[in-house]
Amino acid sequence: MREMFDDVVERYDLVNGLLSLGLDRRWRRAAVRAAAAARGDAVLDLGCGTGELSRALADGSSAVVGLDVSAGMLRAAAAHPATHVRLVQGSAFALPFRDGAFDAIASAFVLRNLSDLPGAFAELARVAAPGGRLAIVDITEPSASVLRRPFDLYFGTAAPALGAVFGKREAYRYLARSLAQLPSPQEVVTLLEEAGFRPAAARPLTGGMVTLFTAARPDAAA
Repeated sequence: MREMFDDVVERYDLVNGLLSLGLDRRWRRAAVRAAAAARGDAVLDLGCGTGELSRALADGSSAVVGLDVSAGMLRAAAAHPATHVRLVQGSAFALPFRDGAFDAIASAFVLRNLSDLPGAFAELARVAAPGGRLAIVDITEPSASVLRRPFDLYFGTAAPALGAVFGKREAYRYLARSLAQLPSPQEVVTLLEEAGFRPAAARPLTGGMVTLFTAARPDAAA
């Protein structure tokens, strides 16, 4: 997995923008709003990739840590330095942070690449401060068949085709297949709550082609 993302980093943002018809920026902004990070908050961007979400989160003068398993992605993120953003290489399954370190956690287009969602959610719950907010956005299969069929056809053909243009057909075939690995939005909500985030919710965006998952770590005083 790490090697695959290292391999696609050069054109990663360009291909994502083309595949999403430019909507990926709007979806990231939705995650930023839901994270509701205030000035001075400590914020984690899980799977930060080239750092687009990290930089958006830091616009509010929050102290953002962008974490990614891929050294190549982190080098790309470092090429666009931003005030209040620190980059760290690490795994979602063994976060290198103390308990309760973050007031807010955000992530964009990472869930479908995590092989053990309960394990990753347990780690996020561990590093979330009491009252800490969670906002995760990812591509999901629409529930309505009238949208689901063209959605599956589009991502099953467009992603590999674009990958082929840049010599990365197999990597983008995986990215298309990875959509099927993500449980349904309601199952993701259940997993978040089992990890200790309450309440958790799933809000469909763009007809359900993307879902924004939100949750909070209960305040110890509540």
